[in-house]
Amino acid sequence: MPFVAGEVADKEPLMLTDVFPLGSVIAPILALIAWGMFRLGRSRGAIQAALERKGYEVLQMERRIVRQGMFWWTTTPAQIVFRVLVLEPNGRQRTVWARWGRRWLPEPDTLELRWDQ
Repeated sequence: MPFVAGEVADKEPLMLTDVFPLGSVIAPILALIAWGMFRLGRSRGAIQAALERKGYEVLQMERRIVRQGMFWWTTTPAQIVFRVLVLEPNGRQRTVWARWGRRWLPEPDTLELRWDQ
């Protein structure tokens, strides 16, 4: 029977086999994005907590992807680098470079701080 303008064509219902290929591509991508956002939040929290325990107030925290300061040559993709501006208890502002993460997958996450002179 030919299709006539204005008529609604009979549609077959969507089957799991129609949706599965698209879902199998999108689900891992969304999982990686969520995992990355979770790690970014954990890194910010760990750096801020460590600096506050030492008596510093965090004024500004910038994630550095390309310009990684003192860590530019030795940072792995599993590590996150931040440039952090802090206020010392005596009122002086200082800059610290913070690297959080792991060098190898089985190692635990570690935090390394290096101060600008």
